[in-house]
Amino acid sequence: MNTPALFTKGRPTIIAALHLPPSPASRHPSAQPIGKIIDYTLRNVDKAVRAGVPALYIQDLGDMPIAPQVQPHTVALLSVVGAKVRADFPDLVLGVCMMSHAAREPLAVAQAIGAQFVRIKVFTGVMVKSEGLLQGCAYEAIQYRAQIGAEDVAILADVYDHTGEPLGRLPLVEAARSAVVHNRADGLILTGFSFDESLKMLAEVHDADLGVPLLLGGGAKAENIVAALKVADGAIVSSSFKPISGWTQESILTEWDSERIVQFMQAVKRE
Repeated sequence: MNTPALFTKGRPTIIAALHLPPSPASRHPSAQPIGKIIDYTLRNVDKAVRAGVPALYIQDLGDMPIAPQVQPHTVALLSVVGAKVRADFPDLVLGVCMMSHAAREPLAVAQAIGAQFVRIKVFTGVMVKSEGLLQGCAYEAIQYRAQIGAEDVAILADVYDHTGEPLGRLPLVEAARSAVVHNRADGLILTGFSFDESLKMLAEVHDADLGVPLLLGGGAKAENIVAALKVADGAIVSSSFKPISGWTQESILTEWDSERIVQFMQAVKRE
């Protein structure tokens, strides 16, 4: 099993999820030229790095609606943006997450840009999501990672991603065990429909002692991160860094606020 470079024993891991503005190929009314997307990305990455955030992944969240399969322009966008982030921030632990379901493409981009991890939201089982019925891609991901010699790229797998509904729902611990033991995920991401539900999920899987890092996938704030880190090894954060909360078109396009990032990281250090 690959031990993700972003996890250090005794130190909480905070991963910033940087959601990119819509790209020209998305035909979204708020689409931005690639140059502006790169500028947006570098501004926000700089804010996170200055505040002490140790890891960050890029994601094509602005390209909605989500395509049933990864599109060539998505691979191109994340490769170009990710390569620029890696060049400007060589010490940042970098990751890739794609909105469309896939195994090969995020791993290929991660290897090309020198990223250390990918997030895959339907790694095992079957999920019903807005873009349709998605089947777990663990076998393809593990085989392709070995094929391209990218075993140093860690796979962080969601268990019951809250943006969909699983078919044939297993008990949570058994679903987590399947992802780790049967399918070799390097870390698990758990997210409920509320922060309290997320805490219960994390505590349950934490007690099962599956031997991989656990991350809170959403809902982390400066006010609750200490509670989350009692049952998790870290958290993925984005919305808490923004002055506009909620999932709206306006909030998705809003940039991170430096002061909010600093406040969040100060709360983490108090853990």
